[in-house]
Amino acid sequence: MIGRRSLAGAAVLALAGVARAQDSLRDELMALERQGWDYVKARDRAALRRFLADDLLQIYSDGSRYAKGDFLDYVANYRLDSSVIEPTYAVRVVGPDVALLIYRVTSRGAARLDRTRSDKVLATSIYVRRDGKWTSVLYQETPSP
Repeated sequence: MIGRRSLAGAAVLALAGVARAQDSLRDELMALERQGWDYVKARDRAALRRFLADDLLQIYSDGSRYAKGDFLDYVANYRLDSSVIEPTYAVRVVGPDVALLIYRVTSRGAARLDRTRSDKVLATSIYVRRDGKWTSVLYQETPSP
């Protein structure tokens, strides 16, 4: 009996360690995601160039798609007034170097000469760890009520 209890206790401790590691990764990736939103708001294309993966793909709720260079060009003429990320974000680990960050965000802004609008979306960002650094390779939005 004692052996089984010790094994069960070890399993509980191991699961708690995994949960703490996932929480830590979730918070690390969300900090990166918020940083990306801040770069867009500041129209800091140099920072975005360093921040985003070269093979980045972004797919927005209106169906538009951007590779990294196209997105950097778009940001030059986009004004992001605000972005509010709901606190219920989550992470799903796919492998040791791949994770999905899932969250809801409400943003307000406009492309040059367009009318300002608010968008509420469910966003998913896929991060990969390359050379020890997490980087965004895919961002995708789905409209959210």
